[in-house]
Order: sequence, then C-alpha cells, then structure tokens
Amino acid sequence: MTAPPSRRPRRWIGFFVVLAAMSAGAIVTNLVYNLSIQLRPEQLGEAQRRWQENAAADYDLEYLVEVTSEAEAEPDKREYMVKVREGRVVLVVDSDEVVYLEPSLAALAGPAALGISSAEPSRYGVAALLEQIETALHQDETAGRRNFVTAKFDTKDGHPFHYVRRVRGTKDRVEWNVKLTRVE
Repeated sequence: MTAPPSRRPRRWIGFFVVLAAMSAGAIVTNLVYNLSIQLRPEQLGEAQRRWQENAAADYDLEYLVEVTSEAEAEPDKREYMVKVREGRVVLVVDSDEVVYLEPSLAALAGPAALGISSAEPSRYGVAALLEQIETALHQDETAGRRNFVTAKFDTKDGHPFHYVRRVRGTKDRVEWNVKLTRVE
C-alpha cells in the first residue's frame, strides 16, 4: 500500500494575500490623495474673494508657464514678468521680450518703445490668472470630464502661486509657478 501524499504547509498563500492587500492599499491611498488635492470651484471662489478684498495695488509678478502637449516633443517654457501699478498692468515681459508697455511709459521711453503696446494688458496680472483658472474649470465641467487640476493660493491675498492642469487621456499639461512681490 502506498503512503498518503504528505500535506505541505501552504505558507506561500499568506504571502500573496498580504502582497495583494498591500497593493490594493497603495492604490486606494494614491487615489484618495489625488482626489483630495483636486481644485474645487469653492476654493477658487474663496481665493478670488480674498484677492478682491486684499489685492495689492502695486506689485510685481514673475511666473514660469510650462506647457506640455502631445504635438510637441519638448515642453514650451515661458517666463513672464508683469508690473502692476495702481491696479493697472504697466509692463509685460514675455521671455525677455517686452510685449506691453503702458502708452504713457512708452512715450517717456522715446521712439525705441513705439509699437511695443501690442499685447492686451488685461490678459496679465493676478485677476487674469484667477480668471484663466476659472475658465479652465468651467470648460472641464461643460465637457463633462474630470481633468487633474490643482492650485495653491496665498492664504492672505488669494493669489495663485502654483497651478497644474493635466487633461485626462492626453499628455497635455499646464503648470504655473508664480511669485508675487508687493511694491511699497
């Protein structure tokens, strides 16, 4: 008569159960974290309210905009410098090229500054940045898609200092890093 087959301990099953549980936990943690940092319209509204109440009349803005798209192999990086005085944009420099100079300042600068005032100054400054974020959120809502959008705002005046928007299913991504300096 033959001996019955020996029962081998199946400790290896426990190892794979623990491994599967840890993997599921990592996925859920990542998902919960990413959903928690998503920009909500209420957060943007609060930042806009703070900016309206505490906006600096005179400030300098420096920001780097990095745009990545499927069509381009390399990201497009642009550096902006914006000067706002008495609540009006008076100077815009786009990657070392002056694209807007307030007409009264252009007249003082002489003939070399003629024709510089080609950019629309309302597209720059903190209010314009907040408006661009609002437009992107509205476009996402209208399209019915949930793209990854996150932003960090100053707790005192509400200006954005970091913003990222990544379009789901594509490589399209926009990131801003903003530095605001109040001028006294």
